[in-house]
Amino acid sequence: MERRQFLQTLGVGAPVAVVGQTVQADDTAAERVGKLRPAEPRVFLYDYGRHAAPLYQFAPPVEPADFLYTVDQLVDTGVDALVYFSGLEGGVALYDSKVAQKWGDNVPKWTHPVWYRAGRHLQKLIADGHDPLKLLCDRCHEKGLWLIAANYPTLQGGERKEESGLGRKSDFALDNPQFQVGPDNDPRAKYALPNRFSFLHENLRQERLRVFEELLSRYETDSVELNLVQWVPFCKFSQTAQLVPVLTDWLRELRRAATKAEQEQGRRKRICVRIPSHPDAWKMLGYDVPRWVGEKLVDGLMCMPGLMETPMDQDIDLSGAVELTQGTECSVVAAFSDQLGRQLERAATQRMIWAAAANAYGAGADGFAIVDYHWTPNGWPWTSEEYQTLRLLAHPEMLATADKVYRARFGRGITDWLPPGPASLPQRLVEGKPVEVRFRIADDLKQGQAEGKVASVHLRVRLTNLEASLNDVRIELNGRRLPDSLLQLRDLIYKLHSLGSFHPYGFIYDYELTPELFPKPGYNTVTVTLVKADPNIETQFEFFDIDCAINYRVHRHFDRVPVDY
Repeated sequence: MERRQFLQTLGVGAPVAVVGQTVQADDTAAERVGKLRPAEPRVFLYDYGRHAAPLYQFAPPVEPADFLYTVDQLVDTGVDALVYFSGLEGGVALYDSKVAQKWGDNVPKWTHPVWYRAGRHLQKLIADGHDPLKLLCDRCHEKGLWLIAANYPTLQGGERKEESGLGRKSDFALDNPQFQVGPDNDPRAKYALPNRFSFLHENLRQERLRVFEELLSRYETDSVELNLVQWVPFCKFSQTAQLVPVLTDWLRELRRAATKAEQEQGRRKRICVRIPSHPDAWKMLGYDVPRWVGEKLVDGLMCMPGLMETPMDQDIDLSGAVELTQGTECSVVAAFSDQLGRQLERAATQRMIWAAAANAYGAGADGFAIVDYHWTPNGWPWTSEEYQTLRLLAHPEMLATADKVYRARFGRGITDWLPPGPASLPQRLVEGKPVEVRFRIADDLKQGQAEGKVASVHLRVRLTNLEASLNDVRIELNGRRLPDSLLQLRDLIYKLHSLGSFHPYGFIYDYELTPELFPKPGYNTVTVTLVKADPNIETQFEFFDIDCAINYRVHRHFDRVPVDY
């Protein structure tokens, strides 16, 4: 596969087109990544510029050095690029824009204390002669990072009476209700915001084009990113066919702006799009991604398993995007959301993130991105755990023997209508009816075992409302029944921890697998059968969750704690 080479800067007089480095088609994912130039971004971190940042969390006054903490926390972490959201959903800018209103420009009196603080911080920095976006660009380049300015191709409208004190929406967004998509009878629009603006309106397209042009031309950004996974579709569902040529023509205009900015700045300017990963979803939303790639309108596909609201998913289907971009300079990045939302962990753990990254590289991704509004699994500022998590993400060969927790896809909520279809879990258990669920792993456990590096492999199946001693359950992995000799039951029918009782009630069936039962690289299937149900309770049993926890040694016979006293 011939993959992309991005250049941080172009020399004077250098041509805009860059010939990519050739990579053989039979290379493994790890080999493909390993052959990329060190300067090419591989790990991307998104930051919406407010939550895990001085704008919300620092008391005034905020000086430029304080504001730069957003960049400084990334230095030498393994992150190559900061994807910084430069605007809000209502069109106001978080920098000294000349084409859009700034946060707070149109506020008669603030009504929200946090947003009041953020607006004051920005306004004060600008009044003192410090453009926030220029500060971030300069600091990123000083520290060897890329700055990708993200923004929305559409806007949210609103009522001035209700929202004028929040500062988040510009006069353009508040004064043009005719641009709103409005109610949509399509069942898929159940959760779509009716106040989102339709991209079919020329005035909106021109307003958004001016904003993105400014991000490319007035600032030394390395790329812009279009958020195409939020507030979709950019019209009524029945109008997506009309959207296809309109959005593509708009991208052509944006590409011309990027090319002009490249020539003026001598800096390569890229256009990335954050999209659902599945080609059927592209068609459903009106995105002609094949044409965008074919005409070189986009340089990067940031592929999510669904939309912004999609829970954590370690199995992003990149096959369509990888196949589409073969032989092109367009990169494919696995865009990972860490929204776990569990009782004890709201965010994906370190081992879950490593598992997701390993799967992404195994699927052919050129890079890995954490795309949440703010990545703060342990609060902010980060702890040492976050830094160790990031350190491995660019290195599939290091991830190969990193401890991991793989999980089956769980819950999709408001995006159930979007390909690749509904979630795997939870599923109801009915007596005598097998339930199959699959999960994917990147690890070659057979090879790891031969080297003596596999310390343990646990398969943990969580069943709800079920008393283990009163029900007959059969659990199989890849068609082989798991014996009771490997089983350790974990009782959660009622167990207290520091925050209360564990939920949902039930049992975890924890199997420590022997080598002949190890999962294989790729997809593995777990089958749960409620052979005989307890007749004395009327409730709904569920196959609620599954994970595969893999722990490694750094070398054979080398245990981290060989004795415990």
